[in-house]
Parts: sequence; C-alpha cells; structure tokens
Amino acid sequence: MRPFRLPDAHLPSIADGWTCRACSAPWPCPTAADYLTQNQCHCGAPSYWEKNGPRNWHVGPSCYTAADVVRQQAADLRTYRDAYPRYPPSHYYPKKPRRPKWPQPAYQHTPAGPGDIQPGTWTWVEPGGLYPGWGDIHHLAMVTRPGLPKSEVWLILDGTVHDVRADHLILSGQPRKAPADWWQWTAAQHLEQQPQPDRQTEDRTAEQLDLFPGLQPV
Repeated sequence: MRPFRLPDAHLPSIADGWTCRACSAPWPCPTAADYLTQNQCHCGAPSYWEKNGPRNWHVGPSCYTAADVVRQQAADLRTYRDAYPRYPPSHYYPKKPRRPKWPQPAYQHTPAGPGDIQPGTWTWVEPGGLYPGWGDIHHLAMVTRPGLPKSEVWLILDGTVHDVRADHLILSGQPRKAPADWWQWTAAQHLEQQPQPDRQTEDRTAEQLDLFPGLQPV
C-alpha cells in the first residue's frame, strides 16, 4: 500500500548537500518528488511543501535570521492586540492613594435647566478624570462642591472625595425621550452659565453642611 506521507527514508540529508538519505541522489529524488509541491521563495531559492502534511523545506541558505523571525512575530502580536484591545486587570493599575471616606450624602439635586448644577447633583466622571488607580472606566459621583476649574465630587464606588476637573463631569439620569441640548453639556459648561464666587477665600465646607452632617469621616 502506497504511503500517505513522504517516507522518512527519503527525507533530505542537509549535511551531505541536500541528498536523499536512501538513494543518495540529489534531493528531491524521484520517490520524494511524488509527495512534494515545488514553490519558489522570494529570495529565488526553490522550496518544497509536502502535499499531505505540514512539512516544508527551503533548499539553500536561509534567507532570514532568528532576529527577523522575532521581529515579525512581534509585529504580528502588535497587530492582533491593536485589533482586539483589552483593559488590563485591576492589579495592573497604580495603587490608589489613601483618601478619607465620607458617608453617603442624603441630599440629591436634579438639574432643572442649563447652568443648574448644585451640591448633590449626580454626574459621571469620565475616564482620565481620576487618578489612574481608579481605572479607565466611568465612575458615578455626586458633586459636593461645584467650582471651576475643579469641582469636588464624592465617589459612590468607595465613598472617597476627589477634586476633578469640571470638564470631565457629565450629567447622569438624563430623560430618555427628547432630552434638551443642555443635557449633553459637561459640568464646566453648566458652571460657566452662572457667576462663580471666589472660592479661594470661601470656607470649603460651607456647602457641605447639608451633605455630610458633622463632617466626620468614617
């Protein structure tokens, strides 16, 4: 019965100058030629592929080095990762800095018009608005002290308080049907519609008395 794949006895002997192991004839010998398909490499050297198997042979000196193989594999891997990006696990992010935690504010405020951003307004913090330790996702937060360029927000994730740029805060809970154009504004665009007092000399906790009773951290 005729073998399905190239017999091992007729494999090439590279050390002897590409001769057949069984008949010592220049490889591929007539027996091996029945199992091979001839091609031509880009360098001009002939190459042979096994018809019924995955093996292939490049006759002559190698036209690439090990560094070329590693470089091509790295390029292929980079192309695959660019096509299928993945967020890194949480332990790959920097460690979160220590921050005081406050109880959940009881007051809630729903904007009724453009420029109506008050303490208690629920917003989303866009990726990049917080320290990298909090990840590359949106975080739900409550505005506890509105201001420009930064507003103080309370994160619902762990109860910590942060100073975030107002242009990284977007409104949450917008109407599902025909929302007004100002619902697409950031908190910074809303705050620009109302006069801003000088918050450098203002007591920081004046607006938080109704939000955090006693201002005692937990």
